[in-house]
Amino acid sequence: MTRRRFIFLLQQLGVSAAVTETLYPFAIARAATPADTPAKYWHTTSGGVECELCPRNETLASGEVGSCHVRANRRGKLVTLGYDHPCVLNIDPIEKNPLAHVLPGAELLAIAHAGCNIHCPYCQNWQFSQKGPDQTRNIADFDRAAVIAKAAQRKLKGLAFTYTEPSVTPEFLAAAAQSAADKGLLLTLCSCGYIQDKPLRDIVKPFAAVTITYKGATEQFYHDVCGASLAPVLNSMVAVKSLGKWLEVATLIVPTLNDDTKLLASMARWIVKNLGPDTPWHLERFNPQHELANLPMTPQATLETTRKIGFDAGLKFVYISNLAPHEGNHTYCPHCHAAVITRLGFKIIRNDLTDGTCPNCRTKLPGIWT
Repeated sequence: MTRRRFIFLLQQLGVSAAVTETLYPFAIARAATPADTPAKYWHTTSGGVECELCPRNETLASGEVGSCHVRANRRGKLVTLGYDHPCVLNIDPIEKNPLAHVLPGAELLAIAHAGCNIHCPYCQNWQFSQKGPDQTRNIADFDRAAVIAKAAQRKLKGLAFTYTEPSVTPEFLAAAAQSAADKGLLLTLCSCGYIQDKPLRDIVKPFAAVTITYKGATEQFYHDVCGASLAPVLNSMVAVKSLGKWLEVATLIVPTLNDDTKLLASMARWIVKNLGPDTPWHLERFNPQHELANLPMTPQATLETTRKIGFDAGLKFVYISNLAPHEGNHTYCPHCHAAVITRLGFKIIRNDLTDGTCPNCRTKLPGIWT
C-alpha cells in the first residue's frame, strides 16, 4: 500500500496522518470477526442469554448479535466484539467531546469501537455507530497499554471515549481506564445515556467528566425517531450528577424533528430543575446525512433562538456548536457577562480564566480547570 493511500484510509476513519506518523504507527485492518471476549452484565435464560447492559434487556439465542452490533451469544455465553478493536483513534481538542468547562484547549486521545444501542436516522457518525466491530476497518495490532503510554509521553491530557456509544463496550472502558489511571490521564465520556443504572455507575466511576446527549423532549420522540426510550436517559443524567461527576449536556437540533420551541424550552427547564443551572448545554447544528440527507442544515436562527430559550429558563452556560465564528462558541462569566474564554468553533483563541476565576469580577466558574 502506498503512503498516500494509507493516509487516505486513515482520514476516512477520522485518524489524522500526524497521529499515525508520530504517535501510533498502525495499519488499518479490513473488517474481520474480532476475537470473542467475555462480557459483563448478563444471565442465562431458557431462550439463551439476556443482556443486562441497556434497557432493551435483549435475549439472544446462540449465534445472535444484539441490536448494538457488539454483544453476542457464543455457545451460551455473552461476549463482546468491542475489545481492543477500535475503528477510531484520533487526537482531538476536548471541546469536541463536547466539553466546554474541562481543561479548555486540552488535547485528548479519542478512541471508539463501532456500535451503538440506539439508531438515530440523523447520526453524524453513522459509518461507525451503526455497524459492529466485525464490519468496520479497525486499527490493526492495537496495543492498548502501549497506545496509552505514548499518549502520556506526548503530553496529552487524557482519553476521550466518543464518536460511537462507549457504554456498549464497558469491558474495554474498564481496561483502558486502568491503563490511563496508571499514567495520570483524565478520562472523559460522551454517551447517549441509554443504559441500565448499575452498569452506568460502574462505568463512570473512574471518569472525571461526562457528556450525555439529550436528543429530544418526549418519550414519543425517542420511540419513533431513535428506537429507544427517554426515561433511562433522564435517569442517567441524574445519576451521573449524583455521583459528583462533571456533567455537560448536548442536543443535536434537527429541523422538523426536535426543533419545536416549546419542547426545547421544556428540555431547558428539565436541565435547570434536575441538573442545576450551572450545567452547560451544547446546541449542535445538524449536518444532513445518513437517512436524513434530504433535510436542511439547522438554521442559524434556530440555534440562536434555542440559546435564548436556555438562558431564559435559567441556564448560565448555553453553547452553539458546529457553527463558527459565533458568539455562542464562547464562555461568559455569569456574573459580569465578560467573555472569559473566546473560541472559534472548537479552537481556543483566548482564555482569560485563572484557575476558573473571572479576571474582572473574581467569580469562580464551575468546571474542571486544572
